[in-house]
Amino acid sequence: YQRRVHGSSKMASTVCRLLAVVAAVQAATLSLDIHADFSYDLVIDNLVWLRSAPTSVTVGGHTYTTRNGSLRLLGTKNSTGADAGGSYTRHEASWAAGSSTWVTFARVYEQHIVFGQFFPTDLNGTAIGTNKHVLSTFPGFLIESYQGGQRGFVSYGGAMVGGMPGTTKVDIWDPATTSLGTGINGSGPVVLFNEDVSTTLVLGAFSNFMVHCQDMVDGSLVYGILGSVESVPAGFAIETLVTLSHGVSDAVLAWGDRLLAQYGKNRFAYKRDFILTHLGYSTDNGAYYYYNTEPGTNYEDTMIAVRAYADSVGIPYTYVLLDSWWYYKGYNSGVSRWDARPDVFPHGLEYLYNKTGWPTQLHNRYWATNNTYAKQNGGNWDFVIDPKMAIPTDADFWNYLITDKRDTGMIMYEQDWLDTQFDNTPALQASATLARQWMLQMGSAAARAGVTIQECMSYVRHVLQSVEMPAVTNARASDDYQPGTNSQWIIGTSSILAHAVGLAPSKDNYWSTDSQPGAIYPVNFEPFNRLQAAVSSLSTGPVAPADKIGRSDVGLIKMACMADGTLLQPDAPAMAIDAQFIQQAFGSGGAAGELWSTFTRLGDYRVSYIFAATMTAPYTLSSAELGYDAGTTLAVAEANTTATAADFDTSHPLSIKACGRWDFQLYTASPVVAGWALLGEPDKWVRVSHARFADPAFSEEAFVVSVRGVPGEVVHVDVRRPNGSIITTTCTIPAGSVSQLIVTTSVNLCDSI
Repeated sequence: YQRRVHGSSKMASTVCRLLAVVAAVQAATLSLDIHADFSYDLVIDNLVWLRSAPTSVTVGGHTYTTRNGSLRLLGTKNSTGADAGGSYTRHEASWAAGSSTWVTFARVYEQHIVFGQFFPTDLNGTAIGTNKHVLSTFPGFLIESYQGGQRGFVSYGGAMVGGMPGTTKVDIWDPATTSLGTGINGSGPVVLFNEDVSTTLVLGAFSNFMVHCQDMVDGSLVYGILGSVESVPAGFAIETLVTLSHGVSDAVLAWGDRLLAQYGKNRFAYKRDFILTHLGYSTDNGAYYYYNTEPGTNYEDTMIAVRAYADSVGIPYTYVLLDSWWYYKGYNSGVSRWDARPDVFPHGLEYLYNKTGWPTQLHNRYWATNNTYAKQNGGNWDFVIDPKMAIPTDADFWNYLITDKRDTGMIMYEQDWLDTQFDNTPALQASATLARQWMLQMGSAAARAGVTIQECMSYVRHVLQSVEMPAVTNARASDDYQPGTNSQWIIGTSSILAHAVGLAPSKDNYWSTDSQPGAIYPVNFEPFNRLQAAVSSLSTGPVAPADKIGRSDVGLIKMACMADGTLLQPDAPAMAIDAQFIQQAFGSGGAAGELWSTFTRLGDYRVSYIFAATMTAPYTLSSAELGYDAGTTLAVAEANTTATAADFDTSHPLSIKACGRWDFQLYTASPVVAGWALLGEPDKWVRVSHARFADPAFSEEAFVVSVRGVPGEVVHVDVRRPNGSIITTTCTIPAGSVSQLIVTTSVNLCDSI
């Protein structure tokens, strides 16, 4: 980027790159310089960060562009207004593309800009013969280097919220880059940051997410409509949101704040989802009982036996995920009829619910061309039948489908294979509106039935579309679990995007013990079950072990929950810290491995968690990187090794050791107030959670906190006293479900409230 001749700026020292982020609360200013030809510069504190690329649109099979003058500027105008994002100035340009008129605009707010394309009339012949590029470009930005320092980027893309290996890219922003995502599967938010991450832009779709795409054209990053769309209806618009903040996770969350405000979705609404707050049992890919039953029995008997085993050993599973093995399949292995096969559940799904008491999360995949629901096949509902797959277009179909299974015990609908459905259904790619209609009909039916939705194998566009779908509460954020064979537990980066748009990231299931004979996988050994369990608890998504009967580590599973299966979770998912992205982008100066953080806030008392794995070198973590001020001292305990609590503050940073998967580190860091620190439950992954604790109070004489649980449940609570010692108190939860823990310098006790 370039220095504006009438301004000045001072580059932050890379020596203090992470501490500078804390100072960045003094917000930078974002503006847009628009020139007479409606080219533009995106400006931060009088520095031109991004210069515009040519603008273009395809109509009638011909591409009109400002590059050669074929796209002609008819006029511009400015106006002001206000909406959910605040007050703005709107800059608009009208263009002549042959005989057609097209409009581009930019709404400039205090800390963000919304760029848009508007189609005042029907445009035909817009497809460019490929779905890998875009049919229109605005905005577009040149990819340029900066002589005073480097900039890095994170480009979200691929399936599973960008969590599939190699699909979300982190690299240096310069003309030689080839790693920015493009097209159907590569489009997603781009996070652009300077060397100390004190200045960060996030660019991504703001409307019509299903056909909004990004592309790299002639050394530029451009935004527009998916190139396979054949026509654009009058009144259609797509918008691109650019926000200014600092850090990586903070910036993505700020970008998400604007999306959620626009569409009226609450980021934490998923906390009301039963499945996301209770321990479950999974039969998904990676599970012992995935296309596999107990010898000589069907699935009905096997699931009933799982329930009996869980009860016998005290595992409080509260629901079951039934994967793709239970329903009818047709052409191309698509769904022909979404009902239980009699060889699987002879007495049906409702019988299973009544016998086990477990509500269900029911898996579904793409629709077969010979499904029994389509009118073309003798059914009752409208479908588009493409060569490989079918897609419903009738809202009444979704109402029937979701309500029918809700009445058998379904509380969550899992729509899997979203990427495959989109890739293999030409109608979804040829229409400007059909894909959004498909998703909204699904979401509306689920909301009407009181059922939530999990997205799986979702492209980033599906994840962004969920901001218009209150029923969508979570999305798979990594590849399918396979015992011992992959790194699908790595969700620190994908969790940022999921949380930004109000979804809990799902890690998938896991085995709680290392060996489970009789499973169907190439490797039937899980050496990292503690790692899998810890990440599941830190995710805020589903926690659902998937063990063979008789092979569960009961103690390990119960580290996630209360006695009744209520999950003990942080307030937000564990997310990669800025130091991780600095290292990935620039190759030095940061954390070389997976280093994540999250927190629990009890009023003004904020407890942090630091997770580290696959660290190839040590890293010194400052308390400022976790958002604490210089006057805060924290007491730190490590889940695997610590019997005492060390001080963690500006004078005593936390030394993260080099480690792998087996020796991962999980620290709890609790503020010391009047000498006291609540370190919580030493036998749980998340020691301090809202589900368990409330109303901590500190004085020089005593520490008091409410402890919740199931009547009769035994809860162990660690508190650090002013002399530095840790006292462990055993509380037995009374009939009223709440105890009050009181610790003084000489006494510790639990009383009923």
